[in-house]
Amino acid sequence: MKKIIQNTVVVLTMALATSPVLAQEFRSSYFMQTSNFRHQMNPALLDSAYMSLPFFGQFNVGTTGNMGLEKFVYKLSGNPKYDQTTFMSPTVSSSEFLGKLKSKNRADVYVNYNLFSVGFKAFQGLNLVELNARSNTNVRLPYELFEFMKTTGAKEHYQLKDIGLRSQTYLEFALGHTRKVNKQLTVGGKMKFLLGAAYADLNVEQLDVTMNGDMWRIQGQAELNTAVLKSQFSYKEGKNDPKTGRKRVEGLDDVSFSLPGFGMAFDLGAVYKINEDWTVSAGLTDLGFISWSKTKRATSAGDYTFAGFNKIKVEGSEAGSKKLGDQFEDLGDDLGDMFALYDDGEKGKTQALAATLNLGAEYTLPSYRPLRFGFLFTSRIHGAYSYHQGMFSVNIRPVKAIEASLNTTVSSSGWMAGAAVSFKAPHFNFYVGADRFLGKLSKQYIPLSNFNSNITFGMTIPF
Repeated sequence: MKKIIQNTVVVLTMALATSPVLAQEFRSSYFMQTSNFRHQMNPALLDSAYMSLPFFGQFNVGTTGNMGLEKFVYKLSGNPKYDQTTFMSPTVSSSEFLGKLKSKNRADVYVNYNLFSVGFKAFQGLNLVELNARSNTNVRLPYELFEFMKTTGAKEHYQLKDIGLRSQTYLEFALGHTRKVNKQLTVGGKMKFLLGAAYADLNVEQLDVTMNGDMWRIQGQAELNTAVLKSQFSYKEGKNDPKTGRKRVEGLDDVSFSLPGFGMAFDLGAVYKINEDWTVSAGLTDLGFISWSKTKRATSAGDYTFAGFNKIKVEGSEAGSKKLGDQFEDLGDDLGDMFALYDDGEKGKTQALAATLNLGAEYTLPSYRPLRFGFLFTSRIHGAYSYHQGMFSVNIRPVKAIEASLNTTVSSSGWMAGAAVSFKAPHFNFYVGADRFLGKLSKQYIPLSNFNSNITFGMTIPF
C-alpha cells in the first residue's frame, strides 16, 4: 500500500487500475433460460432452484472504456535493451498521441464473484440466499490533462476539468424472493447487506494551470477520500504545506484487517408475459448506500506551484533507456507533485451505490420456438460515471441441455460483440461466455486497442 497517491495518479494516467473495480453482471445471460444468475440483473428472473458450490459460483471480470494500452505505450526501434516507451517520450509526437484520445476518456474495471448461493422453493415462490464479493472502479480523464502533460510549455494556460477516480470493494449478503402474481406477471426483490472493505474517491472539478516564470501556478481543488481496511496515512518528509503546515500524503501504512464500511441495498424486478410470443421485463438493482467510518481526507493547497514534468529523462541516443515500469514510475512522481495532497483529518462518509436499470423485451419465433430474440437497455446511474447501452441478442436452445447466445452491443464506449454457451444436465450446469470479446492483449493480458473486454464462467447444481 506504499505510495498510494503515486499509484493513484498512474492509474489516472493509464486508466488501468490494478485493483478490482465497476461491478457488473453478465448481460449476455439475461435472456438465457438455463442461466441461474440472471437474477443479479432482475430479481424476478429467479425461475428455478439451484445451488452454487462455495468458490465455484459465477466469476465475472472485465473492463469497459474508450482507452486501450496501445494509446499510452509505444514501440522503440534500434534499442537492444528496451523496446517500449511511454507516450511522454520525445520519440512520440504530440499529434500522434493526442490524435488518439477523446475529449472525455473513461475506463471502468470490475469484478463480481459469487462465493455461495442457493435458490429454493418455499413461501409460495422461489427464495434466494447468496454471498458475493464485488468491486467497482471508475476513472474519468479529460483530453486537456494529457495535452498539458505532453505539450507543457506550448501554451501559457490550461484548464483541466472533471478528473476523477472512484472505487468500492465490498461483500454483499443478499436475501431474495420471487413469486408469480398470476399467469402473466412475476415479481421479485432482494434485500442486501453490505460490508465495505475499501473505498477511494479522488475528485478534481477544475484546475487552472498558468505559466508563471519558470513554474506553473495551479489554482483549484483536488480532494481524496479513502478508507482501506484499517490503515493510516504515511507522509512525505520535508513536503508540508507551507501555508498550513499540513503533512503531504505519500501512501497508506499500518494496514490490518477491518471492514470500515456498512450499508444496505435493494433490488426490484418484474417480468410480464404479454402473450406466447412476447415477454417484457424491468429490473432496478443496487438501490442503496455504504457508510464508511473514519474516512481519511486529503486535499490540495488550492493555489500552489508545480515545476512541470521534468523527471521524464532520456539517456543516451535512444529513448527508453529505462524499463517501461521505471518510466511510468518517473511519470507517477511528477503527477504526484502536480496533484499534491495534504492530510485533512478524518470523518464519516456515505456513498451511494451505482444503481442500474435494465429494461428487456423478448420475442419467441412462432415457427421455431427454441429460437428467441431479445433487446436489453441498460442505464447505470452513477453521476459523472453514468453510462447507457443497448444489447440485441439471438438465443437458441435446440435441445434441453444446450443453450447458446450471440449478441451485439452499442454504448458510449463503442460497438461490442459477445457470446455465451451453457450446458445443463439434471444435476450439473456449466457455462462460459463474454459480453465483450477480449481482442488483442498485451503480455500482461491488458486490452491493447480498446478497454472493452470481459469473461464469465461458473457452475451450479440445479435441483
